[in-house]
Amino acid sequence: MDFIYSNHGISQEDTEEYFKHSKFRYDCGMYSDAEGMLGRYLSISQPQNNSVLGALWGRLACRILQANWDDSLQDVTAVKEAIESRSIAPVDQIRQRGWLMHWGLFVYMNHRDGTDALVDFYAEKSYLQTLENLCPWLLRYFTVAVILSHRRRNLLADVLKEIQSMKYQYSDPITEFLECLYEHFDFDEAQSRLKDCQTLMKNDFFLQSFAEKFTHEARLLICEIYCTINRRVDLTMLAEKLELSEEEAERWMVDMVRSASAGSSVDAKIDSSGKQVIMSVPMRSAHQQVVDRTRDLTVRSSLLCSNLESTLQDQAFYVKNRERSF
Repeated sequence: MDFIYSNHGISQEDTEEYFKHSKFRYDCGMYSDAEGMLGRYLSISQPQNNSVLGALWGRLACRILQANWDDSLQDVTAVKEAIESRSIAPVDQIRQRGWLMHWGLFVYMNHRDGTDALVDFYAEKSYLQTLENLCPWLLRYFTVAVILSHRRRNLLADVLKEIQSMKYQYSDPITEFLECLYEHFDFDEAQSRLKDCQTLMKNDFFLQSFAEKFTHEARLLICEIYCTINRRVDLTMLAEKLELSEEEAERWMVDMVRSASAGSSVDAKIDSSGKQVIMSVPMRSAHQQVVDRTRDLTVRSSLLCSNLESTLQDQAFYVKNRERSF
């Protein structure tokens, strides 16, 4: 700022007026102009400036309204870092986190790799606590993202714990489907909840484009659990559980077993003449066990570092306030 003032005669007050004018452009629906102005404002502003966080929020809003999802994803990260790095009162900080979790739905649900990123975002300790205390309804989107993401499927057990612990606050057909399947092993009730899930997702702004994929993945989960429990599975019975014809169930089962991209843990053989699925005893090599255990090590390590940094910042804030009170 000193360089700009000495060489161009632009003061701090001028830059703040420029920031206010960008807000005026935004209110007029000139999102592209407002985005450019906010970008220039952020490029010359000091990080400790009180208006920086507002400018980051504004640029994120402009990019969301222009459906610029790649840049919006970068802005979500920038806003998140600003929230965690600034000395904000805990109540305001958790409110900012809650807003970011809501705004992030526009970005993650429209980005090509959004479901994986959404799971990583919501799984962070500070944001999971925000979900539990401020916005439990977001558990719906956390659950759907985990089901849709093959690479984050190992978090199903953690999501199930959240569903059970938050049941008194929030539940819907999606959370109830997972609970029926993994906790009660009630396949008939799970199938009934899946029908409700289809209706719910078709009427949900963020989930309607995932309705067909979710139904496929949910049927895959039903099939995996059912086949895990039973060594021999009658195709007629399986067709009833999946609400398909016998021919469709057989083709669906063949595709699931053969397809490496399906992410299925089912190892089976299909006896077409006997109309049975014969399950094989899973045998995992030592190499595969090591791969499974270390698959998400990088993600978990980054989450651990992020949670540790957040805890240290909270402690520093409380210590600073306590010293002031004395």
